[in-house]
Amino acid sequence: MKKIGILGGTFNPFHKGHLYIANAAYTQLGLDLVYIMPCGIPPHKDMDSSVTRYQRMSMCQKVCSNYPYLRLLDTELKEDGPSYSYRTLERIREGHTDWELYFIIGEDSLDQFSTWKHPELIAQSASLAVAIRRAGKRAGIDKVCKAIREEYGARIFLLDSDYIDVSSTEIRHIIREKRDGVEQTLASLIPAEVLSFIREHRLYSNGGIELSPKKDIKPSDFPRLKADIEKKLEKKLKPSRYMHTIGVAYTSASLAMANGYPMDIAFIAGLLHDCAKYMSPSELYAFCEKKDIEISAAEKKSPQLLHAKAGAYLAEKDYGITDKDILHAVKVHTTGCPEMNLLDQILFTADYIEPNRDKARRLTEIRQAAFKDLRLAIEMILSDTIEYLKETGKEIDQTTYKTYEWLKVSR
Repeated sequence: MKKIGILGGTFNPFHKGHLYIANAAYTQLGLDLVYIMPCGIPPHKDMDSSVTRYQRMSMCQKVCSNYPYLRLLDTELKEDGPSYSYRTLERIREGHTDWELYFIIGEDSLDQFSTWKHPELIAQSASLAVAIRRAGKRAGIDKVCKAIREEYGARIFLLDSDYIDVSSTEIRHIIREKRDGVEQTLASLIPAEVLSFIREHRLYSNGGIELSPKKDIKPSDFPRLKADIEKKLEKKLKPSRYMHTIGVAYTSASLAMANGYPMDIAFIAGLLHDCAKYMSPSELYAFCEKKDIEISAAEKKSPQLLHAKAGAYLAEKDYGITDKDILHAVKVHTTGCPEMNLLDQILFTADYIEPNRDKARRLTEIRQAAFKDLRLAIEMILSDTIEYLKETGKEIDQTTYKTYEWLKVSR
């Protein structure tokens, strides 16, 4: 029989307290593996609908991939209704008759155990492994354990743990309120890979677009912001360019939805990506020189490429966008860049595959790839772009080469 631990929860987000509990169970009980099991719809908690079950699963998966004794179990994520532990454990036991199950919970959950649905069936399916704080009142816990053993016939193992008293709710508040020293605080509470995922997907921050105070537009006023930018762009851009811009905005929003990124932020980035395209190549060159915007060797030979850097400048100065992610995505949307963040990838791809495009090679294949494997789509775009520029004898920006190499190495 394999000794298997099951650590369930919402993991919204996964934090170091969860990791400490999993490690305590693994080492103290001599388990073969610990399965991290995020629930789909918890019966006792109201979930933040802005963070999906798939995002919570991805955070757990990133942690599991770094620890050989951890595995992800997606049993409850596949359910559409509330997730009940008794039902899940019965299903796991039936499907794995060679597993001896240990259901890992915290001492707070132990206090509430009798209120759970069918606690007697949970006790029949698995032993309870209860993580307690070393500073906790052991006598009180022993009393609760005795009552549960007598009433439900439960097998209970107490785990001594040094885990910090972390609250997922508190973590979400820290992120939303942008408290002083937030980065250092979060780094002490959340595994690095999870924090990186939260930042890249802008989770728990309400998805707000950072705007110039002069505009006095709240992030919730997205429809008005969208309408104001569209009205201004329609006056400045040629009809064909404006049609392309709208196509990129909606394609960016679609890719954002597919990749768990705030749709409104991606849409605004798509709207503004070509906001400097009303200028001719010579005007772009003069503009960038005047504004002290760096001009690469490739951009000197092909100044039309400067519309990306000039666009980032105009997005901030003329449209009041101070959101660093949007400005960066606009700036690199033609060449890409090593270490592209998720919005960079979304905008770069949307510019290439939006519905009005029809001349690029492998376009249908790249469009399909974009919604299944975004990084693969970008690799294909860069490969085809480099090949086309070589064939036509045009200058290739070194950033494009570096981005392509970064993608191949990091995949």
